[in-house]
Amino acid sequence: MDRAAGKMILIVEDDPDVAEATRIVLETSGYQTRLAASAEEGMREVLAHPPDLVLLDVMMPTGTEGFHFVWQVRASAEPACRNLPIVIVSAIHARTRLRFYPEQSDGVYRPYEYLPVQGFLDKPASSEALLATVARVLAEVEAPPHGA
Repeated sequence: MDRAAGKMILIVEDDPDVAEATRIVLETSGYQTRLAASAEEGMREVLAHPPDLVLLDVMMPTGTEGFHFVWQVRASAEPACRNLPIVIVSAIHARTRLRFYPEQSDGVYRPYEYLPVQGFLDKPASSEALLATVARVLAEVEAPPHGA
């Protein structure tokens, strides 16, 4: 069975060229996509049509909108929002000294504790890395809890 079939990915990205390139890679691999050009637009999409996964830019026109989006989604009263898989796709590491590798512990925060997302890709992400991360996160969401 094709894991991509029927899976909806919301791309929250303010750069139309990056959004379109990401859309093409995903749709060529069988995913359905929707685009949002801001965190505000992305939140409206999430509430109106919950996707299976969100690919999220951090730096948008008004600053670090992506971080605010994550916390808004996680604080939602809707269980589908609170548990929505989010993968950050950002050039923040190339432009700042900030480092957000949610899969690693820094000695203070455990993996995924600092920013509650399921993955992080440095932009520009290769098609292979993008597809592998999306597939991994979706597989983890579909997998039953250990011991269930």
